[in-house]
Amino acid sequence: MKMFIVLCVTIFTAQLVLPWWIIIPISVIVSYLFNEKPWKAFIICFAAIYCVWALYSLYLSYLNGHILANRIGLLLGLPESSFNWIWMTLISGILGGLVAGFAGLSGQYIRKAF
Repeated sequence: MKMFIVLCVTIFTAQLVLPWWIIIPISVIVSYLFNEKPWKAFIICFAAIYCVWALYSLYLSYLNGHILANRIGLLLGLPESSFNWIWMTLISGILGGLVAGFAGLSGQYIRKAF
């Protein structure tokens, strides 16, 4: 649980001023520092970044009345609907979670290598 909270807080604050890919080195370092099993590190990193990205995406989408998310959904081939923002929130969370999950897995394998 500590690893999840550390990741959420660190990633959220870092994402305010740094680019999106900062989740990779932060996930590797945090996963390296917390000695978890590799599959558990993947799940914790995935869940932490999924929560941060999905909630932040939902917040930003709410601020503009879901207009941008619905239009991006149309660009991605989703049917015309006023609920495309839900799919965009899920997709952005899953993509960020996968990147962070594999980075966390890498951090654990680096720890085991040394």
